Amino acid sequence: MSRSQRTDTTQIATTKTTMRVSQQQLLNAELLVLGDDELVQRVENEMNENLTLEKGGDSDKDDTSDESDGGFDEDGGDRKSDAVDATKYAWDDDNDAWVPAVEEPKETLIGDKEFFIDTLLSQISDHNMADEKQEKLVKYLIYSLNDKGYIDRPLESISDDLLFHHNIEASVDELEAALRVLQNLDPPGIGARDLQECMLLQIDRKIEDTPKVGNLQQRTVLQLARQVVVEHFNLFKSADRRKLFEALDVAQDIFDDVMNALKKLNPRPGLSLSEGTDGTSHTVVPDFIIETDVDGNISVSLRNSRIPQLRVSQSYLDWISEKQATKASLSDSDKELLKDMKSKVERAERFIEAIRKRRETLYRMMDAIKRQQRTFMLTQDKNDLKPLTGGEIAKMVGVDNSTISRAISNRYASLNGTLYPLKDFFLRTRTGANGKDVLRYKVENAIQDVIDHEDKSNPLSDDKIAKELIRHDVHISRRTVAKYRDQMRIPEAKMRRVF
Repeated sequence: MSRSQRTDTTQIATTKTTMRVSQQQLLNAELLVLGDDELVQRVENEMNENLTLEKGGDSDKDDTSDESDGGFDEDGGDRKSDAVDATKYAWDDDNDAWVPAVEEPKETLIGDKEFFIDTLLSQISDHNMADEKQEKLVKYLIYSLNDKGYIDRPLESISDDLLFHHNIEASVDELEAALRVLQNLDPPGIGARDLQECMLLQIDRKIEDTPKVGNLQQRTVLQLARQVVVEHFNLFKSADRRKLFEALDVAQDIFDDVMNALKKLNPRPGLSLSEGTDGTSHTVVPDFIIETDVDGNISVSLRNSRIPQLRVSQSYLDWISEKQATKASLSDSDKELLKDMKSKVERAERFIEAIRKRRETLYRMMDAIKRQQRTFMLTQDKNDLKPLTGGEIAKMVGVDNSTISRAISNRYASLNGTLYPLKDFFLRTRTGANGKDVLRYKVENAIQDVIDHEDKSNPLSDDKIAKELIRHDVHISRRTVAKYRDQMRIPEAKMRRVF
């Protein structure tokens, strides 16, 4: 073999390896942000699409492999085990699932609409607003979402309502800018005006989150999915796969990947808001169980009882091994089938690895939070919370900041029986008017104290509240007071007046 031929072979092998690694990383990121229910559904979909993937442990592996068992030692080291912790879970043959061997964590009722709205409002502080007016418009649009999480009224109509009912002049262009901010919040697709825009928002978010280097195939699939929504939406809605296939003019496997990508999009990003509109609530089961003892020890475990163990089907592996042994005598059709089966096995192995990586990353994320908020976990006193950002945890875990942001979204931890959204363990600081860092919860407590002691017949303006806060050693501007007051759901002064 010549030097140039060896170089070409090396480049091809390197490209294939890079593509496999990139596909694995992309799948790892995709599964990490899924909640328990979403992951269960994702596992079912994957098994339906890939017959080489099935339930059951890998009998060829020893019980002391490199998988994380779901716990951490107090010194922060992760204990290694391939199996679910047998002291906490047992296999239920009737349901083909791991079930808790200890008392199940209590479910907590949460009113969906309020929770959903609060979740969106809490994200506003992470986005730079053009001005105070834009922030008000974004909040108004959040409260205007319908059951699906869509803005189903023309912006012209919303502009008229703002003027006639709230004395706020807002042009359609200003509302468009505010809507773009809303559409940049989580979950992806929120704030869409119709199904087509909802799907585009989600696809564009996926494209944005997919690294440009080493992910050519994935980006190609997403770009084609976008083309379907933009140029062939009617064909997609009518489920005319034959005409879609002809319109895209791509290989069958690429077309299948495009359709799978479209199928995974969420047409109702405001589902929890929809559930709340009829007065119902939903139950929340914590993702993490945190327990402390009198000696100051902290244990962390991940509740993953509904997610089955997975393995590659041994019958398919045997079939592949048999065919490879006689590969020279196989017909072209059998060779193509062998290639397809090997591809499916690789896909199954990537999926199993992504499940394992998800569990490991979630543990490491919670362990990193535990390390930073150890004192608070022992006391459950908000005064013991340390300033902490998602970026700091991302560095400790070794993932992107955006991954941590989405991993903590809508996840909960039970700390000695008390339910906490994971976002409560993060404490942002703002720079006050005196140049010093200001802790959010201290500002909120100070504002609440000032308002509680104000003259109800002559309530304080935001400017006067800012001056009163100086006595609490809180130095913030009037505009910042207004932001905190809005987030605390406290009306402005004229609405608080009691005659």
